[in-house]
Amino acid sequence: MDLSGIKNIVFDFGGVLVNLNQQACMDELTRLGVPNIEDYLTAYGHVGIFGAFENGDVDLPTFCRGVREQFHLDCEDIDVENAWAKFLENIPYKKLKLVYALLKKYRIFILSNTNPIHIKSFSLFDQAGFPYKECVEKPYYSFQIRHSKPSLEIFRHVTDDAGVLPEETLLVDDSPKNCAAAASLGWKTYCPGTSEDFCEDLFPEETAYIMSEDFQAPPFQACVATMGFFDGVHQGHKFLINKLQDLADKKRMPSLLLAFWPHPRKVLQADYCPQLLSTQAEKKQALRQTAADKVEILPFTAEMSVMSARDFMEKILRDTYHVRCLLMGHDHHFGKDGRQLQFEDYQRYGQELGIEVLRAEPYYQGQELISSSFVRVALQAHDIEAANAALGYAYFLQGKVCQGYGNGKKMGFPTANIRVEDENKLIPARGVYAVRVFVGEQNYLGMLNIGTRPTLCDGGEASIEVHIFDFEQDIYHQNIRIEFLHYLREERPFASLDELQARLAKDRATILADFS
Repeated sequence: MDLSGIKNIVFDFGGVLVNLNQQACMDELTRLGVPNIEDYLTAYGHVGIFGAFENGDVDLPTFCRGVREQFHLDCEDIDVENAWAKFLENIPYKKLKLVYALLKKYRIFILSNTNPIHIKSFSLFDQAGFPYKECVEKPYYSFQIRHSKPSLEIFRHVTDDAGVLPEETLLVDDSPKNCAAAASLGWKTYCPGTSEDFCEDLFPEETAYIMSEDFQAPPFQACVATMGFFDGVHQGHKFLINKLQDLADKKRMPSLLLAFWPHPRKVLQADYCPQLLSTQAEKKQALRQTAADKVEILPFTAEMSVMSARDFMEKILRDTYHVRCLLMGHDHHFGKDGRQLQFEDYQRYGQELGIEVLRAEPYYQGQELISSSFVRVALQAHDIEAANAALGYAYFLQGKVCQGYGNGKKMGFPTANIRVEDENKLIPARGVYAVRVFVGEQNYLGMLNIGTRPTLCDGGEASIEVHIFDFEQDIYHQNIRIEFLHYLREERPFASLDELQARLAKDRATILADFS
């Protein structure tokens, strides 16, 4: 959409910024005894006393009393108020960041058909660390203006009161009737569909910014967090992160992932060489693709290594990242004294520091408890399928193509020798594998050998070399990615080059038959 000339953006609230749950509200009112509630409520407006409340014709006590009397309910005013409050849920963190980022370029307003109960949800901005008064120049509420959308009067009120020109003003509203009314007065309008994430389509530049590391959030943001090393970002990690996001949504705060780097043992023991499932860059990219709102790579330092668990919770979690709720993995320990602590100790520290501490349940696939250690063992035992299932993706290596001996080419099976980019990256056990090779934007089937090429006796040094099927490009010094699909066989010497060549042809045929 062309936004040239737009200086002002007016957001609808329910359905555009905040998620709606009309069914939860209807279910609760039905439970209280309101019959045929669907005759009174719609996503874009309400009738009867519900409409009168939204239009400002009745105040909160009159509304609650009127609902109870009209439908002969045996309940208290607070029950009606709580039922009505269920109509609104949370504001996605992405949209909070977007509104905050748009302030640099536009005047931002809210125009909502709402009421004294639902305006309490505007506190979601402040709870998430985005001060409402700083994000929105002025809100316009139907119950205060005494007009509701799609009446033309409410749109005229906004332009007159804010001093804006219709042709310089964009309305983002999920009601076609509301958009049509505003357009008739010269407003620009955008009507997102049900559950549509309009951010990228409407504001691509700002969306790219808020999703980048350059985005600067307000200085204080209370959050719900979990932390760990997250090696491989496997299915168990994703299970934990999804639980974190559910918890953050319930508490109406953003979620935070704290991922340590480098490996703590590397800091304590300089010559330690961890066998990692993911490099720092791979881990960071994978974590940013999860449901978490914020990802922070937390440098693990010598100073941090001597901090007690309580000190870490106070100085890092509470004072630095403003964590108000910590979700711990089922077997996670932290702090210099962590191995001597029980979960109840972390909870006690949390109570003293104002941090609620919860523990997630473990994640199983069948009978197997999924962990980074499980994946490592599977890769070292040639069980590629088990490793990939636990990861939720194909295990991969990335590296640069370097000069080899050239013997494969002589046999009709040219290979690319790979120098893995990180020496700490785990290399699967020696043998021959079916793989998928990514070169630029294209991918190809191939077969890969990890070992010493015993038949050729050309040096004895271990190498990683891949034959890419139906591929003739010169890719020396280029970076490629190799995904492991299946273990074929062990590396072994053959009696002759002809026997080796025949076996390679058989391996190729097997891979093509199974994976093409």
